[in-house]
Amino acid sequence: MSGYIGTQPVPQATQTRQTFVATAAQTSFATGGYQAGYLDVFLNGVKLQDNVDYTATNGSDIVLTVGAAAGDTLEVVAYTAFEVLDQTFTGTTTTEGLTVTGAFTSLGIDDNATSTAMTLDSSGNVLVGKTSSSFSAVGIESRSGGTLWATADGTNPASFNRKTSDGAIAYFSKDGAPVGSIGVLGANEFYIEGPSNSSGIGFLPDRIVPRNSGVGYEDATQDIGQSNIRFKDLYLSGGVYLGGTGAANKLDDYEEGTWTPRHSDYTALSVVGVARYIKIGKSVTVMADAYFTKASSGVYGLPFTSQSNTNVSFYTGYSSTASFVNYGHMNGGGTAITAWYNTSNGGVSFANGDRFMFGGTYTVA
Repeated sequence: MSGYIGTQPVPQATQTRQTFVATAAQTSFATGGYQAGYLDVFLNGVKLQDNVDYTATNGSDIVLTVGAAAGDTLEVVAYTAFEVLDQTFTGTTTTEGLTVTGAFTSLGIDDNATSTAMTLDSSGNVLVGKTSSSFSAVGIESRSGGTLWATADGTNPASFNRKTSDGAIAYFSKDGAPVGSIGVLGANEFYIEGPSNSSGIGFLPDRIVPRNSGVGYEDATQDIGQSNIRFKDLYLSGGVYLGGTGAANKLDDYEEGTWTPRHSDYTALSVVGVARYIKIGKSVTVMADAYFTKASSGVYGLPFTSQSNTNVSFYTGYSSTASFVNYGHMNGGGTAITAWYNTSNGGVSFANGDRFMFGGTYTVA
């Protein structure tokens, strides 16, 4: 027996012939063995049809459908499938089925390649662009356990491109249930969101906004962190809108520091401890405890310029000379406080050795 696979000659299969002379009405003939599907049976030279004229399924017996006559000759030709050992195929090679028991190496599949392009290893892993299974090796690996490894050197290992319509680019699931997605809206909007009706984030040009996976962009419904799962520090170069979106709701500055109380000639007072200030937006609170070392009409050198002429109500005001001082007055655009007994009386002049303890709040320019 001979044949062809493409242009390659097929080696002839091994065959075994056995001849039997039948007795009257004999139906079963015990052979020396065969491989089911790989045999021909002839009765008096006429080829019989498998599963019609006879059955041969157990590897040893031929059973005729109709018993033979005495003296009939039954010939059984049994074949064994051939195997190709270390064969190299060139040109066009076709086959209905191919079983490889050793290593299989391809120099390309329909691409005339000259090096190994893809490997299917003994563990069932498909390797593209590499010849050994390793997460650190450059290439793509589809692993038999359901894991996909993609490793690139100097570029991104994965790219995703959705065309025509907006929507999800990638879905994520746990035990078959959706837990989130990553998608795109228009040319410049990208989003990450959880399952239906849960929080998400939208990335718009120059801003990050909250999303709801069942609604889309959503206003004033989501928090950042929670009481027992907090972020640490927040660094901003601009301001924070608190309780509203108008200009009056914007907090654009918070600052703490120290300052130096000075006489009217701008020489420094003798400070007890440290003079401090806290500035929140346009409101600044100053605190000091100091001795005058010379006569002065007030305390100068406040850390920020006042917005307009204003009276300052002291939290605590005390002068060695004037006892309790209830008010201070600041000229608009200035950095000095003049101490007053009250709003109708004149200012207090300080002398050498006077101690002045005060704390007050004013609006900065």
